[in-house]
Amino acid sequence: MNELNTIAKLSEKYSNKPIVRALCHLIPGWSSADTLLQQRANEIKRERIIAFFDAIASGETELTNEIIETEDFLHCYYATLHAAINSRRKEKIKVLAKLLASSHKIVSEDSIDGYEEILSALENISYREFAVLQTLYNYEIKHPFEGNENVLQNTMKYWDTFKTEIIKKYNIPENQFLSFIKKTERTGLYLQITGAYWGYKGDKGRTTSLWQKLVDYIKENKN
Repeated sequence: MNELNTIAKLSEKYSNKPIVRALCHLIPGWSSADTLLQQRANEIKRERIIAFFDAIASGETELTNEIIETEDFLHCYYATLHAAINSRRKEKIKVLAKLLASSHKIVSEDSIDGYEEILSALENISYREFAVLQTLYNYEIKHPFEGNENVLQNTMKYWDTFKTEIIKKYNIPENQFLSFIKKTERTGLYLQITGAYWGYKGDKGRTTSLWQKLVDYIKENKN
């Protein structure tokens, strides 16, 4: 199926969603399917694009013509669509769609750089890593700070339970858990706890303010 046929089918699919339909017509073109390998590549790309637009169409936030015609939104759109096309997991594509739906709010409250920072973090994290940080965040929410406890004391309340759950749920060998969780620091969404705490081995951490921003924006666009 060539680019024009794909866009025509997408236009028909979203005929009752004029904003989504308009965005479909902005999809950058891809090569003609002149080989079996190219055909398969285009098929995969098409499946990811459909998953992306399905998530936008089913979101709670209404995009308007006024929003999608702005330079900032179009910049966010192309960058996010590119990230979605390069994402294998549909769950992650849905998160990207939710982020795009909040792009105008992120830019107005922060900046275009703020959006790019969140998007970059999502691009550089696997969906399994994302799910692990989501689980950690849920534990943090369930265990607010009490009294004068420091960050390590608070984290120790649930860390072993969190670790056990993650090892079992995601089949991560126990001796690889620390390296797994530390790798997420590269995204800016997780940070290891540091400091001169007696007996502390540097093996625990917390989600960051960047993660909080991400959660705040995508939860506004539930699917």
